[in-house]
Amino acid sequence: MTRRNVNIFDKIGTLIPGYNGYAARDEKRNDDKKLRDELSRIINQSEILIEKHQQQLIKTGEMNLCKEWEIARKSVNTIYTKVKNATYGESSFFSNKQIKETELDEIYNIDFEMAERVHLIFKTADADINEVMSAGLIINQVKEIDNILNQRTIFINRHK
Repeated sequence: MTRRNVNIFDKIGTLIPGYNGYAARDEKRNDDKKLRDELSRIINQSEILIEKHQQQLIKTGEMNLCKEWEIARKSVNTIYTKVKNATYGESSFFSNKQIKETELDEIYNIDFEMAERVHLIFKTADADINEVMSAGLIINQVKEIDNILNQRTIFINRHK
């Protein structure tokens, strides 16, 4: 976890009971956001690789395969937006219900589970395989990521 520089508000905040815990949770939320931004970047790169693959399929006249890969590309594009804009464990300082550090750790673990599938999508898109099975694998991983995002949102809403 990266540490940010202490500023005047942090120094003042040490005088307020509970501020240090709030600041630690804020850092965890920022780290989680960085992870999701990186996952979004990898998903975007995967879509670019799929588009290049589709161009090759068009050149070779394999339109049926190109259609399968277009379905995969669209699903990757959709999940990119969902991952990039996923809700995060934000709770205001004066809120009655605070998301605790352990709950933020759980959210981060959920995102790591998502990361495994994102990397599998990238590896599949990066391979020079022109099989329908590869497009299907990507589509299945996108569905798994979507399920993980839904579970993540439910978890966050339950603790907010």
